[in-house]
Amino acid sequence: MGKYERYQQKKQAKREINPIWRGVGCLLIILVPLLSYGLMLVSTPPILATGLVPYQLLGFVHFPDWAFRFKMTSDIALFIGSINNLWFSIIIFLLILLILTAIISIFYSVMYQAVGPARYTPQDAPPSKYKPKKYTR
Repeated sequence: MGKYERYQQKKQAKREINPIWRGVGCLLIILVPLLSYGLMLVSTPPILATGLVPYQLLGFVHFPDWAFRFKMTSDIALFIGSINNLWFSIIIFLLILLILTAIISIFYSVMYQAVGPARYTPQDAPPSKYKPKKYTR
């Protein structure tokens, strides 16, 4: 190799993601919100029955007068305003969505660790075997 010659490393072939994992991801993008919505519908009445929900989250949503000036915004405001306990339902939906996402992420990471590739590749340096001595005065 000369002084002005360009040094090029051999590029490793990129590992392709198995299409099955992409399909699983697409299913989860659709399935988790639907499951969360269904659980929200099931869990809202028992939570409301406890009487521990703040009254600010209950009832119908009220819109200002400017929302009813145009036909399209008026239709949207009337539809959204007709849903009872909307804020409470949204909060419960988001909490269930967060919990389901966390559970699925933990399950995926455990499964990936068990089945996935090795942690270190041949290009990685081996872990250090140096252990410092305990400091004493």
